[in-house]
Amino acid sequence: MKTGELKRCIMVLVLAALTVMLPAYLPAAAVYADEVPQSSFEYKDYPDQISYNNALRTKMKDVYKTLSGRMDEEKTMPIPGIVRTSVKMDGEVILSDRYIPQGLCLAGDYMLVTAYDARKKLNSVIYVISKNEGRIVSTLTMPNRYHAGGIAFDGENIWTTGDTSDLYKGRPFVQYMTYDTFLKHIENPVSEVPETDLSRNIYIKNKPSFLECDSGILWVGTYAGRKNTAEAYMNGYGITGEPGNRRLNTVMYSLIAGIDSSAQGADIEDGYLYVSSSYKAYTGAVKSSFITKYDIRGAMDSAGACYVQGRELSRIEVPKMNEEIIVDGSTIHINFESAAAFWKTALIKTDRILAVDEGVWGRK
Repeated sequence: MKTGELKRCIMVLVLAALTVMLPAYLPAAAVYADEVPQSSFEYKDYPDQISYNNALRTKMKDVYKTLSGRMDEEKTMPIPGIVRTSVKMDGEVILSDRYIPQGLCLAGDYMLVTAYDARKKLNSVIYVISKNEGRIVSTLTMPNRYHAGGIAFDGENIWTTGDTSDLYKGRPFVQYMTYDTFLKHIENPVSEVPETDLSRNIYIKNKPSFLECDSGILWVGTYAGRKNTAEAYMNGYGITGEPGNRRLNTVMYSLIAGIDSSAQGADIEDGYLYVSSSYKAYTGAVKSSFITKYDIRGAMDSAGACYVQGRELSRIEVPKMNEEIIVDGSTIHINFESAAAFWKTALIKTDRILAVDEGVWGRK
């Protein structure tokens, strides 16, 4: 057979094969194109708790000694979205690896984690994790590009902060989404939340860096700076009104003062205040990340103010760059931002929401 004829035969055979394969290939491609990719829910840097513990022992020996045997592997879970965040804007799904995790709260059967785009080009998000199933069920794209710090649940509404950047100069406010609205959004793997699904801006007295709800009060914490001072504080605003028509009393409010200036998150449980603090130091020599436990039982004075000086029970150093926390029974869940791609030089990249036995801070 001549060379030219051989080439033609080969081309015919190739085309015939493609004709057979093409019908089977196209439907698969079409199905894939219709699927909405979910945000990641996997460990980015350490595949298991043993490898993370080994890294912690190497990089932060004292912390490892304190927490060794106190971290609950079954309750520890990956921080969602740090490998890949699925964002929906104007109906289009965009994938990004530039999100920084921040806030943390429990709402019903779900754990909620807030995050913002390090470049502020994409909208902020809330990752929704099924607490019972240990999986991510939805990513809610918020109608803004705020720093996305605090988040809290009062049993009826999910409260979020306005912009919490250190350079924030605007008039401080909070917003909320009703739990019923939230449940409708999480029916989709990625959902775009319109501004109309949030309350109006509710203007308050202090910059909203982190949030906590306790006994009908929305506590709004203010991050004051990186100095080792007791300058941070939390204003408590009463949640009033009938179910379905809640309001925030921003005229009369309570105060918790004297907490560390680097406070990133807080939780109140059974009369005890837990405060998560971090200076974002990059060296092992600086003990800059810790959680402090205060006894605030009966601490409010007649003016509704509580000063925590002298009420500190224990202060435990934790892995660096900790953010918000939640206390759930005998477990404290700690969120971190160190594994985000933006923090290239972080001392240890904690790619998980650590679950730590509350007993480390002393029994009640």
